[in-house]
Amino acid sequence: MLAGTAHPFDEKRFRTFMERDYDRSGGYLNATNHGVLVADNKWQGRLPEIRAPLLVIHGTVDPVFPIEHGEALAREVKDAKLVRLEGSGHELHMLDWDTIISAITAHTRAR
Repeated sequence: MLAGTAHPFDEKRFRTFMERDYDRSGGYLNATNHGVLVADNKWQGRLPEIRAPLLVIHGTVDPVFPIEHGEALAREVKDAKLVRLEGSGHELHMLDWDTIISAITAHTRAR
């Protein structure tokens, strides 16, 4: 569900990661609680108020939040920078780490 098309899906590696994440979380409910977060309307429409330098890193074939979400976020925050991970999905794939680290380093160095 999280994989993109740019990198091969390593089921064994991902299973190991998920098992460690599950064990760390303390159980299924804690590991899967992202969906129970309720949005608070008091924050809606306030992205343009952000003054901190924003770096958006987003996979172009993300099946959870399509690239248009990252584009919209970058568009709403003044001077935000969008880095597209071509063919990447929702995961932070290790083959993208060099690009991600370079983007973060350049972004923070410029500040």
